[in-house]
Amino acid sequence: MGLEDRAEKKLRQKEYLKEREQRYLLKRSELDESLEEVFDRQTLMTLYEMLNTGKLKEISGVVSAGKESRIYYGIYGNGEEVAVKIYLVLSAEFRRNRLQYVVGDHRFRKIPRDFRKFIYLWSEREYANLVEAYNSGVPVPKPLTQSNNVLVMQFLGEKGVRYPLLYEESFELDELETIYEQVIDILARLYRDAGLVHGDFSQYNIMVGSGLKVYLIDLAQAVSKNHPMALHFLRSGVEVLSNFFRKAGLHVNSSTMLEKVVGGV
Repeated sequence: MGLEDRAEKKLRQKEYLKEREQRYLLKRSELDESLEEVFDRQTLMTLYEMLNTGKLKEISGVVSAGKESRIYYGIYGNGEEVAVKIYLVLSAEFRRNRLQYVVGDHRFRKIPRDFRKFIYLWSEREYANLVEAYNSGVPVPKPLTQSNNVLVMQFLGEKGVRYPLLYEESFELDELETIYEQVIDILARLYRDAGLVHGDFSQYNIMVGSGLKVYLIDLAQAVSKNHPMALHFLRSGVEVLSNFFRKAGLHVNSSTMLEKVVGGV
């Protein structure tokens, strides 16, 4: 691994640790004040509805934040730790960048013109993809409930701290081998058993838990393997991951990886 790669990894690890340190607990009475600057009234009403009906007991600090969504730590009605993913209602750029995944999906034939409704559709897509993947034995966060732009799922982590993403940690070669084999198995299960292809597969949507157990996240971009762009997405994702593992020191190639995924070898 070169000096630039090591420096980049060190910076990412530092950012991850900083994110962990900055997490904070929100009391329910403080929810409106704390989220008003980020979420619109309809989003807040969706959260309140979940709290009032007991689907959520509480919602706490930010687990991760991006341009398109934020994930909060929460407690489900049965006391289970959950991740509350909230898609931000921002700009039409989000819609333009994601039409390629939605067009051709037989489950969602009608694509709304209204941007807010498109965000709701995107959240619904992720929930549907999680259900199909989870029911097929793919290691993904268990989907629990979804409403409008809010998705509630199993929290992947311990004591309120999420598991690291693949790129955020350093691993020995034998550990990377273990992770690599799991990644191939996950892609193969997703393709053969769930009939899906992750549309944006990379080291940024793979979580590594205790015992090096690997989980797949961010399934909103997943498409049916019969989607006209499915093979393109699959090849692209395999190439990205094989490059990542090669840079980390493993002798792998995308052709072999793709053959194992599609052929189930």
